[in-house]
Amino acid sequence: MSDGSHSLLPALGAAAVTAAAAPFVRAGLVAIDMLDVPNDRSSHAAPIPRGGGVACALGVATAVAAHPHPAPGRELVGVAALTLVGLADDRRGLPAVARLSAQLAAGALAGSTGAAGIARGAVVVPAAVNVVNFMDGINGISGLTALAWGAHAARVEPDSPSGQAVAGAGLGFLPWNLPRARLFLGDSGSYLLGSLVGTSITRAEPRVAVRLALPLAPYLLDAGVTLARRALAGRDLMAAHREHAYQRLVHDHGWSHVQVAGAHALLVAALGRAARRLPLPAATVVAVGVGGAWAAGPEIVTWARRRRARVNSRSRRPTATS
Repeated sequence: MSDGSHSLLPALGAAAVTAAAAPFVRAGLVAIDMLDVPNDRSSHAAPIPRGGGVACALGVATAVAAHPHPAPGRELVGVAALTLVGLADDRRGLPAVARLSAQLAAGALAGSTGAAGIARGAVVVPAAVNVVNFMDGINGISGLTALAWGAHAARVEPDSPSGQAVAGAGLGFLPWNLPRARLFLGDSGSYLLGSLVGTSITRAEPRVAVRLALPLAPYLLDAGVTLARRALAGRDLMAAHREHAYQRLVHDHGWSHVQVAGAHALLVAALGRAARRLPLPAATVVAVGVGGAWAAGPEIVTWARRRRARVNSRSRRPTATS
């Protein structure tokens, strides 16, 4: 996860602390009845404690403290504030306007080096937070994606603790969420990871920011295409649903959570490598193509199955004999 200029200690520390804290966080969540009760749109069948982002936050704090380069204080304040907002939403539910206001404020704080920076942060941070939140719907997808993206970010920006913090927290959380979920990140976790990603992209100079963002193309296009489809159909954009590509691969096509989450993480890792190795225009084309293919994944799987069925049907037809 590093180019060699820094050790892996921050990431390993984040992973160890997250994994060690998770059972205590889980016990506390069960004690206060902070459970995600399944409904007909859920991807789980039994109540699961939500709020695992608290364990990840302890891991992130460990990585930041262990990293030789300190993170800007204003970014840490924004990330911490959004994590608490997510935890409050996990506990009681917050109005959408309150959540969005907090995201905008944290984004503006992260980009507070001028009007352009404030505007960029106010767009990028809420977008990152909500995309991570939308895409956290099956076991392992957020943890594995955090690991893949964090490893990439740590190579692109070795002087920032964000990459190692995200990768370590994702790795430490995985044993509690994959293959069987015993703990969910909840909004506290998606807000934590999303704000770390968003502030990293906001802070970076433009070309670096693009390289940080490119591996997230499958995330972004899956969320964006799904929201566009729902908007065109006149559906409530904030209502729970199972229409994202990753959800449809599980529920409509029978893929396991491990298969879908693993495939998504492999794409993120591959796009990270492309973003580091290829010229930026070429890397952008690759990322858009791969992200688009992921967003169209259920349709591609349907087409492939129908084509295979037609081929098998033709091969079984009796041939005419003379």
